[in-house]
Amino acid sequence: MIPKKTLSALVSATFLFSATVHAEGWIGWMNVFENDNGSQGGFVFGSEWGVADLQTTLLQSNVGTYIGDQLELAPNFNAYNPDDAFWSDGAGGGNKFMEANTYVEVYGITMGMAEFMGTVDSYTLDAAYGAIAFIKVLDQNAGWSLDVFEYVDLASTNSFALASDLAAHQGKVLQLGFAVTGLNANPAMAEQLGNVVVTVVPEPSTYALILGAVLGLFVLYFRRR
Repeated sequence: MIPKKTLSALVSATFLFSATVHAEGWIGWMNVFENDNGSQGGFVFGSEWGVADLQTTLLQSNVGTYIGDQLELAPNFNAYNPDDAFWSDGAGGGNKFMEANTYVEVYGITMGMAEFMGTVDSYTLDAAYGAIAFIKVLDQNAGWSLDVFEYVDLASTNSFALASDLAAHQGKVLQLGFAVTGLNANPAMAEQLGNVVVTVVPEPSTYALILGAVLGLFVLYFRRR
């Protein structure tokens, strides 16, 4: 029988490896576009925002890894200002099309494959808004060109599973996350416009690492016997 302490240490080490391969902590980035009758118009600006400022709420978080994290994604309300024509249409609605990105990041890809999986626990987002899960690869040495963009529309599924071959993208920047798009909104409409709740689950490679390590320990133990 494998001692419990040995098995526990092995499994913990396997998860730690997974956590160090992937970036720790969620990052917020907002892209702002002109309002083209409720749709995306010309690009205005993009900048890093606090995750909470995007209107993303971390409902559950696990120290050292994003696996198991649960997030609530909602339309952006904090940019609404009824006295500013830049942000308000003057009739109680927003005046900028927002793309709120919440993601974890690996700066300098060294792995061969990226996988991003999870469940859509609830979806009450108004039809005027969209929400996706994505894998992106950006080339920081080529003007941050978007070299890979795999995504799943969260409105059409109870779960998502994305994978991308990174063999041709070593050294670039990997992002795994979510985006909510639509007009900045009046906070008074928060309940009516709804949200999306998602949970990140372990990718198959994590399970394979654990299973392989445990089986290896069994073999070593019986050889010693």
